[in-house]
Amino acid sequence: MNYLTAKLKNEFKSILSKKDNIIHNLTNDEEEEIPYDPNHKLNEDEWFTLTNFSTEPFFIEELKQTFSQASLNQIENNQYNDINFLLIYQGNQVHIQRITSSKFINRKTFLDYSGEPIITEQKKQIEIRETSDAIYFLNEDKLVFRDLSKLKPIFKGIAELHREATEEEVIGFLAIPFILLNGFDDKKVGTLNRKRIADVKVKYENLSKSKQDALVIYAKENAGLDISNDQVEIKSEVDLKNLLYAMDQRYYFADIYEEKRIATATRLQAS
Repeated sequence: MNYLTAKLKNEFKSILSKKDNIIHNLTNDEEEEIPYDPNHKLNEDEWFTLTNFSTEPFFIEELKQTFSQASLNQIENNQYNDINFLLIYQGNQVHIQRITSSKFINRKTFLDYSGEPIITEQKKQIEIRETSDAIYFLNEDKLVFRDLSKLKPIFKGIAELHREATEEEVIGFLAIPFILLNGFDDKKVGTLNRKRIADVKVKYENLSKSKQDALVIYAKENAGLDISNDQVEIKSEVDLKNLLYAMDQRYYFADIYEEKRIATATRLQAS
């Protein structure tokens, strides 16, 4: 049996159940999973994935395998306008769809030409889309999604995956010994570079000392910045962005065209 439930302001409510699928389940040949990376721009068939999702602090109890639909009260007709998002349970997959005002259809007239043309009047309906905002795979304990911003109202705290670095983190990053500030300081670091610092700083600090040293050499060679006393000079926001791109290894050389390029996306691949 497949179930459709709704999250209202303060609780979940049951809507309906049916034997057939409510929407199309995602199959392996329709997706290519990419470990979540805020710097990666997804292609049409790619989805970000978060593994061991149940261990995350923003995981919701209603996604657990042990969750019982029988514990939910039936939604009342006057409560549909209060729906924040839908959960669609279909076998191993739980589809998650955020509901905004644009998904409500009120008092519209349509020409239905699926068979003989007829005029239909839609009074109160909610659109259920074929492509969900996110899908949780129960057995694999993973969440796949395409746009993190759509999940923020659903999973409180998930925004931390693409957060801005704190002032303390920015100051700490700029204090890395191979960086030399020249007329630039933490007060001049903008929003985009703060997000890049939050991501790159974690990657850099998780490297071994030998790999950190190798990355510093790579950054010095590829950032295109002035070097003074074996330190990279940061004079502006653009300099900082170029350094962060280099530390994320976004630069590569196109041999045939004989030119250096910047990758617009990064991707992790198992060896």
